[in-house]
Amino acid sequence: MNLWIQRSAEPIDEQTGRTMATLRAVPFGLLEEPLRFELVYALQLRDTDAKASLDPVHLRHMHHALRRGGVSTLIGSDPLQVAELTTSTRAVRVLAADCVRRIEAEHRVWSGRDDRDPRLIHFVDLDLTDHHRPGPKAVADLNGFTQNWIVESVAHWMWNTRTHTTTISRMLGAWRLADRVLSVHDKPPSRLSATDIDAIVRAITAKWPSATEQRRRMTMLWTLIEYGHRVDDLEHIWKNIPSRFGRNRTTHRPKPRSGTGRDDDEPFRFVPQPVVDWLMDHLHLVERDTDYRTMEARALLFLLERCGRRPVELLHLRDDCLSFDSSGHPFLEWERIKAPRSAGKRLPIHRETHDLIRQWQKVKSECGIESQWLFPSSRYRHRDDPYGTGYLLSRLRELVTAVLEHAPYPGRVEGADGNLIDYDLRTIDAYALRHAYAQRYADAVDADGRSTTPPDVLQALMGHKSFTTTMMYYEVGAKRRKKALAAIPPRRIDSFGRVVDVNPERDGFTRVAVALGHCEEPQNVALGGDGCMLAHACEACPFFRVDPLERDGMIAKRVDLKVHLERASVIGTPQHMLDHYRARIDHCTNIINAIDDYLSTLPPEEGAAIRVALDSMADIRRRATSARRIDLRYHLKAVDQP
Repeated sequence: MNLWIQRSAEPIDEQTGRTMATLRAVPFGLLEEPLRFELVYALQLRDTDAKASLDPVHLRHMHHALRRGGVSTLIGSDPLQVAELTTSTRAVRVLAADCVRRIEAEHRVWSGRDDRDPRLIHFVDLDLTDHHRPGPKAVADLNGFTQNWIVESVAHWMWNTRTHTTTISRMLGAWRLADRVLSVHDKPPSRLSATDIDAIVRAITAKWPSATEQRRRMTMLWTLIEYGHRVDDLEHIWKNIPSRFGRNRTTHRPKPRSGTGRDDDEPFRFVPQPVVDWLMDHLHLVERDTDYRTMEARALLFLLERCGRRPVELLHLRDDCLSFDSSGHPFLEWERIKAPRSAGKRLPIHRETHDLIRQWQKVKSECGIESQWLFPSSRYRHRDDPYGTGYLLSRLRELVTAVLEHAPYPGRVEGADGNLIDYDLRTIDAYALRHAYAQRYADAVDADGRSTTPPDVLQALMGHKSFTTTMMYYEVGAKRRKKALAAIPPRRIDSFGRVVDVNPERDGFTRVAVALGHCEEPQNVALGGDGCMLAHACEACPFFRVDPLERDGMIAKRVDLKVHLERASVIGTPQHMLDHYRARIDHCTNIINAIDDYLSTLPPEEGAAIRVALDSMADIRRRATSARRIDLRYHLKAVDQP
């Protein structure tokens, strides 16, 4: 009877004369200590967190189950196995599990003792950069490792580095593979060498076929090795590991297998600009269930093609993403999604692109949508988040499908090597349009034919880590010129205006590339272009050779020299410097005239090939520098028309 009164009997409320059970009240005073204090404190923590509701009925059921089960504390036992709780509803069990987790976490902080498995690291205890925190059961499991020094190093890195759960997953995957390789080699850390790290790199390239994933996993190797050598707490491990067990920048490179995934930051997916223009000219074919969704899809795709940002960077544009310089020219403010995550270099945009963003902001305002994002997601009711990349890819597939159905691209188009190809529009994705954007910048020239985008500027705009990645866009233009010249005998023009034959067998060994054409001076070739004796006044050098297709570039250089001469004359430069500029201008004129004379002597079919190549490259440059304009309300106007 006493046990029943202690655990089950419900006291009477003095004011109403009814039992606590009928009032759905929770008499915490009936619980034993310290369970009473623990439960109240856990509920206060849950209420302060404000991320989950606190249902009084569920709380009443949990309280009754703990009381009837005779539970005296939530710590040091497993109250979730009480029979009264195991037969309760799922909502009650979830509430009880959350209270137990919160009290155990606070008890570990208070006592300074953690009795959990040290090889199970819970994500909720780490300092993470995730936008959405992982659940309470998410853990990093290190139990499969056989090398204790790897376990200690990885665990220390996770506890002391602010990172993302995706990075942790890649770190564990890379070093779990390294652990398997080293367990087969059966060496202590002090005997590790270059052969061991080479074997680990080979294992990574064998397991992950994509160059992107190989690079990410290798980065995890170098990150932990550098971290171990830098941190004092791990000195007892890494001071004994030889430096040969580290990165070799020459050999430790990704080696993607053919037919596998492609690297998003490598320009392997060449998209001809006429194809991109064709797609964007038919953007009005995109129609969705509502006018708002239609205009949203068109604005998304327009900015994807015009701004060249990564899909996540585009979707994370803020509503106040526009800024202006002192002259009033518009710029796009965007945030880099790859490490280091920071504000990217301000992106100059056309006035038409600025107008599109303003028009879309007005559409959102008319629809009563307030958000910090330029493209807020409608999938969440109670929080302000942007769309995921899957939403953008779906809209792009809808555009491609509509174009293939109603306006398929007519004919063939010039590929990256200058050859004609039948381009499959179904291969276009969001990153392909990013590559097309970079190619436009690489091909862009001003009215005088001079390149308007130096490679270092394009590297900063695209956010490339490697300069080699950026330069591959400029190689496309060189391939086009090479293809155009393949139909005629190879010829070059020297600084005296003479036509020089080319020896194909030795051409790659006896020349070095310069700003326009090539240099064949032996010492300069031997020094890789750093041994020029004329301070790169190439047009006056007897060893300078230029292709006929560089005619526009020589004209632009002559204009540039004339500008220098005019400025030098204004500031009172000595006569010998003015004579120097005039002589260089004359040399450029001689080379241009020699190219014209050479082209006039070619057979009709060869001359036609040169003219076609020049016109094709001029069209590419025109497309690269042209703006684009669309009307988001085109759909509405078309509907209103009788």
